[in-house]
Amino acid sequence: MAESTAFPPFSPAVTQAAVQAASTAYPADYLIEHMLKLSHYLIDLANHSMLFGPAGSDPYSPSLHTLLLRLLNKQLAPSRLPTGFLTPEHTTAQVRLRSDKEAADRPLADYEDLYYALMSRMQEMYQLLKLRIQSGFNMASHAVCEDGPSLAELHASLAQYWTVFNDAACGRALDNAVREARVQAIREEVVRQVEIDNMTVEDAQEQLEQLYSADVYNGIVGLHFVQDWAPAMVGAYLEHKYRGMLDLEKKDAAARARTQRRLAKMNSVKESLAAAAAAADDKLRVQRHIAQAVKKTASTRRDSRHDNLSPTVLQETTTTTTTTLSQSSHHANLPNLHCSPESHVQLHPGTQHEAHAAALSSPQPDMQRERAYQEHLHTLVEWQMKTQRVSEYSSYLRARASHGAQHVVEGTRRTTESVAASDSADLLAPDVALDLDLHLGEDMEF
Repeated sequence: MAESTAFPPFSPAVTQAAVQAASTAYPADYLIEHMLKLSHYLIDLANHSMLFGPAGSDPYSPSLHTLLLRLLNKQLAPSRLPTGFLTPEHTTAQVRLRSDKEAADRPLADYEDLYYALMSRMQEMYQLLKLRIQSGFNMASHAVCEDGPSLAELHASLAQYWTVFNDAACGRALDNAVREARVQAIREEVVRQVEIDNMTVEDAQEQLEQLYSADVYNGIVGLHFVQDWAPAMVGAYLEHKYRGMLDLEKKDAAARARTQRRLAKMNSVKESLAAAAAAADDKLRVQRHIAQAVKKTASTRRDSRHDNLSPTVLQETTTTTTTTLSQSSHHANLPNLHCSPESHVQLHPGTQHEAHAAALSSPQPDMQRERAYQEHLHTLVEWQMKTQRVSEYSSYLRARASHGAQHVVEGTRRTTESVAASDSADLLAPDVALDLDLHLGEDMEF
C-alpha cells in the first residue's frame, strides 16, 4: 500500500473560467506536435502491453487509434454547424471531402476530438496503474512491457503530458481555434444559402454582422472541458458525435467492397472465357496443322507411287504389245500352209493402261483404297503373266507348224515334177493364207 503513494493523482482539471481569463495561449504547432507524439506513444504501448486491455482498432468506433488515423488519412471531422443547420447533405459532404494538408499542417481545430480522446486515455491509464498497485498485481518497478518503461516511469510521463494539456494556455488556444472554426462554418453555410437562392443578400449581410458581434461570438460553443469527465462519458460524447458519419462511411465501404468483389468475379470470368477461347483456338490451329501435314504426306506418297509404278507398268504393257504384234507380223510372213485352228489371246493394252492410270490418279484418302489399289495392281501383273505365257505357247505352235510345213513342201517338190502339181500348190497357197488370217483374227479377238 505504501507504493501507492508513488502514483500521486494528476493536477485538477482546468476550468472554463480559468481558460477565458488566460492572457496567453500555446502556439498551435507546439500543441499539434505533442498531441501527435503522445498519440503514437500510447497506441504503441497498448499494442505491446496487456496491462491496459486490448487496443481499440475498430475503424468505425471513435477511439484514439481511429481519430489519429483519420487525421493521417486527411479525413474530416463531422460538420461544426449548429444542430438547426445540419442536414443529411452536410454529413454526406463531410464523408466525401478530404483535407489538402498533411496531419502536421492542419488547423488546430481539427485536433479537437483527438484532444478529448487523449485526455480520456491518460485518465483511464492512470486509474488502471493505480488499481494494479493497490491490488498487489504489480509493483511500481515492474516493466509495462518488454524493453518498456516501468510503471513508475510511465506514470511520471503521463503526469507531465497531463500538465501541458490541462494548462489554461493550452485550453485558451484550443477554445479560440474551435470557436473560430464554428463561426467559419456558419459563414460558409450562409454564403451557400445565398447561392442556392434560399436567402437574399441583405439577409445574409445581416446574419454575418450579428455573427461577429460580441454577444453572438462569445455565445458560440468552443472547447468542451472534458478534463473532469469520466473516460466513459468522453467515449459516449465522441460516439454520439461521430455515429452518423461512421455509419455512412461503413455503408460506403461495404458498397465498395461488393463492387470490387463483383468486378473481380467478372474479371475472373472474362479471364476464364478468354483462356478457354485461346485454348480452343490453339487446339483448332493444331488440328488444322495436323490435317494439312497428313494431306501433304498423302499427296507426296501418291505422287511418289505414280512416278515409280506407272512407267514400269506402261513399259511392260508396251513391251508385251510390241512382242505380240511382232510375232503376229512374223507369222503372217511365213509360208502359207493349212493347219488346225489355234487359240490366241488378245491383249488390250490401251484399255488396261487407261484403267490403271485412272486407279492411280484417283484420290486414296485411306488404307482401304490403297489396299484396293494393291489388289488391282496384283491382278494386272497376273493377267500380264498369263498373256505372256499364252503368247509364248502360240509362238511355239506356230514354230512347229512352220517346221512341218517346210518338210511337206520339200517332199512335194521331190515327188512332183509336173506343172499341174505346181499349179495346184499355187491354188492352195491363198486358202492356207486365208485360213491363217482367220485364226489370227480369232486370237486378237480373244
